[in-house]
Amino acid sequence: MKRSLLFLFAFCSLNLFAQEDDQLHYLDLVESYYDKQTKQPLFIYDRMNGKIIDTLHNIDDKHAWYKIAILDSDYGWFKIKNIQRLPGSYKNYDHENHWVRSTNFLISVDVYGENHRAYLYDEPRKSSNKIHKIDSFKRVNVLETNDLWAKVSFVVAKKEVIGWLSFKDQCAYPWTTCPKYDE
Repeated sequence: MKRSLLFLFAFCSLNLFAQEDDQLHYLDLVESYYDKQTKQPLFIYDRMNGKIIDTLHNIDDKHAWYKIAILDSDYGWFKIKNIQRLPGSYKNYDHENHWVRSTNFLISVDVYGENHRAYLYDEPRKSSNKIHKIDSFKRVNVLETNDLWAKVSFVVAKKEVIGWLSFKDQCAYPWTTCPKYDE
């Protein structure tokens, strides 16, 4: 219990000390985290199909991961605002406007509250068709972004489901809930 409280205190303290250009939560960008199950390092490129400028390896600490804020997506690539290593071994990497391949990035669909359900849509807007209901916590692969929408995929009963997830149902943290914002 003490360890959990200490961890929670340390994580919350990060928010207090973050500078404007070193934000933990972006309200104007889709965020995602790198899959800890993959053995492939995270390569940062100077441009799409360009030169590798940094290599980040997955962290052994089970409570630490890499989170990115995505500026743009294009042909299987994410243009990034930043990369952060969170939470206990916090580090902000200065890779704004650099690129990563869009594979192995996840979002947790955060279904909160008794009556809340998350939906996938066929287009990145609320007025489009709801194509799938998510009523429990789920990790999904991020394929691309459009404004604050994330195109995601996951498998249900051996069938791949692909659709657009609204910002309010996205969580870039693998094992906790996220702050909730109105759209």
